[in-house]
Amino acid sequence: MSSNHQGMVLPKCYSKPLNVRQMATYIWDLSAKPRRRFFELLALNCEDNMEKEKLLEFTTSDGLEEVLNYINRPRRTVLEVLQDFRHATSKLTLEIFIEMFSFIQTRSFSIASCVESKTLDLLVAVVEYRTKMSSPRLGLCSNWLKCLKIGDNILGCLKRGTMQLPKELLSTPLIMIGPGTGIAPFRSIIQKLTINQNDLNSHKSLMWIFFGCRNRSKDFHFQNDLELWHKQNHIKLVVAFSRDQDHKIYVQHLIEENSQELKKLIKECNAYVYVAGSSTNMPKAVKEAFINVLDKDEAYVEKMFKINRYQEETWS
Repeated sequence: MSSNHQGMVLPKCYSKPLNVRQMATYIWDLSAKPRRRFFELLALNCEDNMEKEKLLEFTTSDGLEEVLNYINRPRRTVLEVLQDFRHATSKLTLEIFIEMFSFIQTRSFSIASCVESKTLDLLVAVVEYRTKMSSPRLGLCSNWLKCLKIGDNILGCLKRGTMQLPKELLSTPLIMIGPGTGIAPFRSIIQKLTINQNDLNSHKSLMWIFFGCRNRSKDFHFQNDLELWHKQNHIKLVVAFSRDQDHKIYVQHLIEENSQELKKLIKECNAYVYVAGSSTNMPKAVKEAFINVLDKDEAYVEKMFKINRYQEETWS
């Protein structure tokens, strides 16, 4: 494939010969949410007036509510939109397909093991759900990983994480909040200290782990490791199982239940707070819990953020 436009450089993914099936399978993200440019291109060659009018409406500020109702709330994909606008789709050319489809993006996962363990462990939540239209949705990368067999190769790269540990790690208390897959980076930290017994013996300050999931029997990730470390007094493990009782319990509730000890660690021992996991409601709720722990001293928590004593690593 080559470009007819002088000076235009094709993306690397088009540097090798590909047929349409290969592009649809390995290059284009057909499960992506359509953007404004997608509707513009779809309307460009549409000869059906009703379809064209609706497509152009999606590209205007007045059509924002329509986009929310048609795309965002039911989570329609580009492929489903093409199926809905059949007249417009019938006029599309390969060139337009290449321009309108975004590429499959790389996925990032927190590594749940330390270098010394000689293995690279990932904690991946397999995405499976139904939309408001009852259409099944499968996470592209997570379900691909799920289907891999022992011995299959995976291409990937390593990136430096965003969390910064204190310089005086062995004498600094750590308060780690990692519900769900957010436990991954903290398992790596604790594993590193447990493998190096000298570091573990030198760590005079207790490490707190707040973990949360729906059910103890279904999604208590790294249960054996965490409970063993707790039993050996390497960590203080506090767990919230939100669906194992009539009323829901989340990590933020347990943070406030342990307010006296946590306040002392933060104010008197300069503890570091780390939060990892979903970027939806959890980080805000946890932050509010720590503000309550510190007697509504929001300014103190904000100062912790500025000097990296309170860090978040979250994802959507």
